[in-house]
Amino acid sequence: MLWTLWRSISVEFWRLLLLTTAVLVATIAFAITIKPLADGKLSPDQALRFMFYAIPPMLAYATPFAAGFAATIAIHRMSSENEVTAVYASGVSHKKFLVPSLVAGIILGGAVFALNDQVIPRFLREMERMVTQDFAKIFVGSLQSGESARIGSNEIHADKVQRIEPERGSPVTDQYALYGVAIVKADEQGVVSIDGTAKRAWIQVRPVWSLNAEDQARIGNDDATAVLMKFIDLTIDRDGSPITVDPFTLPAFPIPRVFKDDPKFMTGAEMVALKSDPDQMNFVDHKRINLAKGIASIEVFRDIKQRANRGESIELTSPAGQRVTILAGGFSSSNETWTLLPDRVTNTIEILIADSSGRVDRIRAEQATLSPERARTNDPLQTPATNTPTLTFSLDLEGVSILSDDETSTQQSSTQYTGLRFDSDPLEELLTHPSADLLGVAEPYINESSAQYAEFLVKPTERLRLQIEDLQREILSKQHERWAMAMASFVMVLAGSVIALRLRDAQALVVYMWSFFPALGTIVVIAGGQSAVHEKGAPALPFIYIGVLGLLIYTLIAYRKLARH
Repeated sequence: MLWTLWRSISVEFWRLLLLTTAVLVATIAFAITIKPLADGKLSPDQALRFMFYAIPPMLAYATPFAAGFAATIAIHRMSSENEVTAVYASGVSHKKFLVPSLVAGIILGGAVFALNDQVIPRFLREMERMVTQDFAKIFVGSLQSGESARIGSNEIHADKVQRIEPERGSPVTDQYALYGVAIVKADEQGVVSIDGTAKRAWIQVRPVWSLNAEDQARIGNDDATAVLMKFIDLTIDRDGSPITVDPFTLPAFPIPRVFKDDPKFMTGAEMVALKSDPDQMNFVDHKRINLAKGIASIEVFRDIKQRANRGESIELTSPAGQRVTILAGGFSSSNETWTLLPDRVTNTIEILIADSSGRVDRIRAEQATLSPERARTNDPLQTPATNTPTLTFSLDLEGVSILSDDETSTQQSSTQYTGLRFDSDPLEELLTHPSADLLGVAEPYINESSAQYAEFLVKPTERLRLQIEDLQREILSKQHERWAMAMASFVMVLAGSVIALRLRDAQALVVYMWSFFPALGTIVVIAGGQSAVHEKGAPALPFIYIGVLGLLIYTLIAYRKLARH
């Protein structure tokens, strides 16, 4: 008899669960697809695929409530039709009657955890790919086929398009180089404000937080992703006269945020791996590179100081491949500026600049300073793309005399050389170390309170350490949130079943109300607890589970009242 009873309850429960879940998920998936479809970010066929990819993420939230509803309605129908009374009369206890609900709760709890931990992250990436990466593919595909493409209010045409892999640590998620570019910009009334051509242009997809302050303020959403376009040697026809603008950057415009750098959209195994290797996140790796540059600057600083104080030459290479040799009489430092002291005999600093043809220019300066260009990166919007970051310096000269072969000189008040690199650049080796190792390398420098160059590391070290700590707390909060959601799903089924038995004489929707609102409160508390753990860390973990515990206590109290009567 028990097996017949359990089978009957299970069939009714699962039938209602599947029907309710299908309605809820289809409705929610359609609702979230409307906006990107209306905004023109998705074509009709893409909208159908987007809805399909949206189903698993919606299941994680719809399934627990659908399960509670199915349990309530299935058990309440049996109670209102006196089937439960007949079962009790045959000697079946409350505990045995609730066995199907217990089994269903365990199955659903495991299913919700699997959804959150394995299935949903993969489907969310597909949604992200459709909205962001497919945007780039559609745009680039139009250009490659010889058609013009639109970015905002700009019509773009290019003779050649080439994808450039973003460098590691860069906030750029996708980028393309365009050659032989034409641009036409018109307002809503069709009035052309820009009509020009450029030799080369760059298109980048990047998060809004990596843009300049003006673009960030205009977009107003740091969680968005933006498209940025920059033209090199742009020639614009202005009132019949061509003018050249180099560079020319269009205002960035947003597209929906990518999920690439959010632990929420990673599987459980990926989050475990991320805890031991936080450099997988671009926003962490970017700070790691900045710290590596700071350490490399200090090591170069020490080498320069020793060479200058011993009267040895300092060798650098310019971006054009010129050899820059500095002969000075000493070295001193002040904050981020390194001052080369004049020779004690000539009272000047001599600089030799040799190009590939063998020509050597001689320069004498009364004052010379070297400054690390710590903000310089290989972002193609700043410099030509290369494979790895480099450590570069600027050389500022004051009281300059350019010597000719006949020893005559040309005087200049000042001049500057930028992008200079040392042959013995320690940055390449430092970049092979993970963040944890770099923090250990930086610690002794920071502790040397008398060393002024420690300022190169204080802020980068603190930023990297705080970023890693924040990421670790976020991973912890997401992991426990998934467990709490699974446990809540289990308890919701039991709560719906027990409340339905206890309130057998009430209407079905009234019965469901008594289980729905406590369940809703549980989900809200879990979400609040996740935020608390992200902010405070492990001490706030009980707040994630307190909602589940409260719902369980509520269910046990209802069960005791049921058993008493």
